[in-house]
Amino acid sequence: MEFRGEALEHGISAVTLDQILPEIKQERQVVTADRNQAEFTNTYARYLKRVSPWRIKKGRELIRSEHAEMINRVAQAYGVQARFIIAILGIETNYGTFELNHSVFDVVATLAFDGRRAAQFRNELLAALEIVDKGYASPQMLSSSWAGALGFPQFNPSNYLRLAVDEDMDGKRDIWQMGPDLIGSVANYLKDTDWRDDQTWGREVRLPPEGEISLRGEQSEGLPPAQVCNKYKTLGIWRSLPEWQSRGVRTKWGASLPTRPLVAALVIGDEGDNKGYLVYRNFCSLLRYNPSFRYALGVSLLADRIGN
Repeated sequence: MEFRGEALEHGISAVTLDQILPEIKQERQVVTADRNQAEFTNTYARYLKRVSPWRIKKGRELIRSEHAEMINRVAQAYGVQARFIIAILGIETNYGTFELNHSVFDVVATLAFDGRRAAQFRNELLAALEIVDKGYASPQMLSSSWAGALGFPQFNPSNYLRLAVDEDMDGKRDIWQMGPDLIGSVANYLKDTDWRDDQTWGREVRLPPEGEISLRGEQSEGLPPAQVCNKYKTLGIWRSLPEWQSRGVRTKWGASLPTRPLVAALVIGDEGDNKGYLVYRNFCSLLRYNPSFRYALGVSLLADRIGN
């Protein structure tokens, strides 16, 4: 009853609440999943297997399909390279083919009263109710992942309300099928994070001997990162590409780094593999989508392969 009162104060109608609240069920398995996310528990090598031949092939087919003109037109309007939008759809839901078999209301209600992130998911429950109350989607459309994320791009309900767009101006914001709304919504999400379409995400690099140890540093010790990157302290020190070059970092093929003085941080791969990734400001925009280095690298590497 306490939540119902809060929802009424939030502007949700009694009709919507009467329709949805009695049907909500707890899904305790989502609490376990929430504490064991692959983006944070897998090795880099294991997680990056998501950049699979199938995802690369399907991404290339999609970006060259009958939707190609629309995808490129909408992406360009938002100032986001199309390959990154398509890669997000690939990593998130296998381009919309991944089965979403949870009710978003069951998931977010369970997590709202779990305790670890209760306030966050209480807000998501209110947002999910608002989506139905405003007629943007029916309750039956709001199938989600175990994390309570919606549609092809896996927006949480609050981000749907804030960032999904009605690109084709038909009165809907449809992220459940391929079309201008879907592409525009993902592009708008990245644009909202100050995405730069004159830059890429970064590059895979080869480290010098002992580089996994010697190249580490604190953010405060280097150049100031872009504002979008300030909060990601664990990215460590930011240096210009020429400075990384002077410290022995090379492209993954062993060649010299570009001379363009972009500021980059170094993400170090699995211990002993001698792999690293110099990442630029757009990498932080991908972290705003999902705050996992592995996730952002998965999207980035898939985007590179789709675009080649």
